[in-house]
Amino acid sequence: MDVKDRLYFIFRRKTNTLSFIPQIDGLRFVAIAMVVLYHVNIFVTNKVPFDFTRPAPDYWWMFQFLDSDRKGVLLFFVISGFILALPFARAARKEGKPVEMKRYFLRRLTRLEPPYFLTMIASYLGIILLKGHGFAELLNRTFTGLFPSLAVSLVYMHNVIFPHNLSVNPVAWSLEIEIQFYILMPLLAVVFKFTARTRWLLLATVMAGFIFFQHLLQPGVYTLFNYIQYFLLGFLLVDVYLSNYKPKLFPGASIIIGILCLAFIGYADLRQFNYQEYVFVPVIFIFYVLALTDGFWKRVFSFRLLTVIGGMCYSIYLLHYNIIAVVGNRTIFFNVTQNYPLAYLWHAAILLPIILLVSGVFYLLIERPCMDKDWPKKLWQYVNRLVGRNVAEQPGI
Repeated sequence: MDVKDRLYFIFRRKTNTLSFIPQIDGLRFVAIAMVVLYHVNIFVTNKVPFDFTRPAPDYWWMFQFLDSDRKGVLLFFVISGFILALPFARAARKEGKPVEMKRYFLRRLTRLEPPYFLTMIASYLGIILLKGHGFAELLNRTFTGLFPSLAVSLVYMHNVIFPHNLSVNPVAWSLEIEIQFYILMPLLAVVFKFTARTRWLLLATVMAGFIFFQHLLQPGVYTLFNYIQYFLLGFLLVDVYLSNYKPKLFPGASIIIGILCLAFIGYADLRQFNYQEYVFVPVIFIFYVLALTDGFWKRVFSFRLLTVIGGMCYSIYLLHYNIIAVVGNRTIFFNVTQNYPLAYLWHAAILLPIILLVSGVFYLLIERPCMDKDWPKKLWQYVNRLVGRNVAEQPGI
């Protein structure tokens, strides 16, 4: 095994052979890239003294693509819908074991909470210390300030309780939406008991209805209500994936369609309610179907570098915003130009490697071990052995 193979297997996410779909990690790469590049863009446009509030029309092509708002997160929501629906769909088709609820919820807890708790607490402490407070002042200086934000974030309630205030880690808002979906998933999985035609008609109707009512009601609190259509889109993708569907297209057609889908995803403006939102969901569906079924796009999104980075997207997502804030506010003084494209590329070249390095270390030390479903048991056994060894080494024992 050469060095590249060793590195690949060191970084590849832990999962059983049945559950590992390399293209999904490739799609995760697309989603996390959009999120990180967007936040780098916000940082650069806020910090670099350009002579315009938004880049000039000459740079629209670049700014519009990087100014992706929440589109990367929406791509993640679709993937979550697919991954969580897959075992329920397999069970309904008699192609897999029934999902045990205790194991389902325990797995979410042991897999996601340790990295989340550590990064949220680290963000809290980092903000306080960077503001110049010592540890002795930590509680009395911040209990009525940041501590409530941390506390409600740790129980995934910040969006509801403090909807107009940023969390100690601002990107955590989407993880609260994900948790709501995880809880409801066993109930939503009832759709897999219906016939395929009924299921598709029901899901398509519900998704279109939610898009309409989201913009009609415009709730001021971010909940699953605002984004459920993206999770349900993952249900439809599960049907396509399990049916072994293969698109019958003219040679080269899938490449052109995929590129057009990527371009639309990159340039669609979803900040205002217009036709693009109704088109955005089907475009994601077509693009993901190509990634899961078409030979060319399967190869693209199975490329090892993409799957490795996509596989550690959770660590990158949790850490990147604060890395940009901490590192960027120091490296911004090394700005060499006020030209928007050059300034962006300059600061991205500084920030992106640091984000990858720090996230990679965190992934290997914290997140990846948590992918082992038996890690709590193994940790407990290790502690018992350690305690037993120390006791045995005591004099007179």
